[in-house]
Amino acid sequence: MLLPVSACALALALLEGVGASKGAWDRKLSLMADMGLLPDGTPMEPDLGIAKSLKVSAMTYAEPPPPPEETIEPEYVELPLDNFAKNGDYSWQGTFYNRFWVREAAYKPGAPVFLYDVGEANAEPNALFRLQNETSFFKQMVDKYNGLGIVWEHRYYGNSTPGPIDINTPPEVFRWLTTEQSLADVDRFAKQFERKNINYTLTPDKTPWIFVGGSYPAMRAAFMRDKYPNTIFAGFASSAPTQAKTDMSVYFEPVWDGMNHYGWGNCTRDIQAAVRYMDRLMERPATAAKLKEQFLGLGAASNSNPTFADALVVIFYLWQSYGVEGGKNSLRNFCDWIETDPATKKTAPAKGWAAIKGANYTVSRWAEYPYFTDMVNTYLETKCSGDLTQKGNCDLNRKFTDPSSIAWTWQYCTQWGYFQSANLGPHQLISKYNSLIHQKDICHRQFPTATAPLFPQWPRTDLTNRVFGGWDLRPSNLYWSGGEFDPWRTLSPLSGEPWAPHPRAFTKPPKCGDEQDEDEIFGFVLKNAQHCYDFRTTGITSPDGEVSRGYWYAALDRWLPCFKPKGGHRRPHHWR
Repeated sequence: MLLPVSACALALALLEGVGASKGAWDRKLSLMADMGLLPDGTPMEPDLGIAKSLKVSAMTYAEPPPPPEETIEPEYVELPLDNFAKNGDYSWQGTFYNRFWVREAAYKPGAPVFLYDVGEANAEPNALFRLQNETSFFKQMVDKYNGLGIVWEHRYYGNSTPGPIDINTPPEVFRWLTTEQSLADVDRFAKQFERKNINYTLTPDKTPWIFVGGSYPAMRAAFMRDKYPNTIFAGFASSAPTQAKTDMSVYFEPVWDGMNHYGWGNCTRDIQAAVRYMDRLMERPATAAKLKEQFLGLGAASNSNPTFADALVVIFYLWQSYGVEGGKNSLRNFCDWIETDPATKKTAPAKGWAAIKGANYTVSRWAEYPYFTDMVNTYLETKCSGDLTQKGNCDLNRKFTDPSSIAWTWQYCTQWGYFQSANLGPHQLISKYNSLIHQKDICHRQFPTATAPLFPQWPRTDLTNRVFGGWDLRPSNLYWSGGEFDPWRTLSPLSGEPWAPHPRAFTKPPKCGDEQDEDEIFGFVLKNAQHCYDFRTTGITSPDGEVSRGYWYAALDRWLPCFKPKGGHRRPHHWR
């Protein structure tokens, strides 16, 4: 693969800033995995011992890389902060500049405009990869249809902000950070879009616009097609959790299922035994203090049980983007450590070591894991020593300082919920102290001066589902996909959870403009896959990724000929 910039530079750019929430880390790691990179910025290697159902593609480099086909610079469009001003004076609340990137090299007159939505992250580190790298699914799609490609940055992320976003930003500034406003941004942008080098009308009345997104951007693909069907002609929604829900303890169910499926059942049982044992220890202040220092060193004892529980969750941070892989901080490394007896070098049986040696043994092994403290310090922006002889500044109750984390925390705390609390029950993987109350407290820790109605006590998920339709949403000309072991599929229309609707999924593209009833859906679940695996063509992939993209292409081939420009006839077949 030919990279236009170095892997290390991409990694540093994507992971710039610390103090990120788990949601922001999830998004950054997902973007890196799409580029075939490990969390440290190095390429994924082909000899990771992946399960047979997965593929790992090698990344190769040419020296020097060829120059890009065109120089792409960031551009900006001025948009109102309030797209729905009642008096029609959109300048009343002020404006901001929204950033985007455009690739014209493949375009032929009459071809579609493809918009890739980056969502809850700074778009800059990923934009040129999406548009110019040969392994980018988005570039491949744009080239296939001779289209024009756009990478779009969401309001309040990256450089698309009304001002600096930091821990001192007043809550009132975030008044206009809603999903509704962000969708209206795309609509307003599309209706004025033009290129000085292209003598063709590119606005949605004359050119079909295709919205492509994974995760939160996948939700936006569905919402744009539903709310703005005259702007967005078709969409690809990969791993779209459209059902807002405060209690998302179900997040960890696919982790349990996937680890067992991939052959790590002994590790799940030992993690569970260790967590339940630690929960009992934390019921008494003296043993709780000793436990925290055992894991994180001197200075950790004063942390609360819930914030220490946050630290224990870091072992799962890479799951949705890498499964058990992911380099040094992978679940594979952690489980190998826990499940290998250091004295005999024997591997634990299916029931794990705790059933044989006791849960205290697995707790001790976890505490001794050489990368654990570094993971906590990296992910939670703290400075624990991990040493019983050296005191660290081990504060686990800190605000997020990463701008994307601050913005996304506002969004999920006000509209979407997604509180990843403990999945108590037979598949428990995280501490009971990681409760819904604690997740709510994180919201108010981040924005302590924010009050209702601007900032509710709990996310207004019922209102959100009434506005957007939840997992009953079925707009026409939309393709849905999800990974078998993706935690976010649990809240998507393709959810397999027992309390989910369970529509019948089919893969033959429906007719252009045909909506589905609530009991069926045009979509596909990728086997042996996690989050947005059909958006990646290199690194850790699933064979079903190519299958899923094939269903999407078949749908576009059926839908595009029926696009009818306003004031004209159906478009001829000359976009390919």
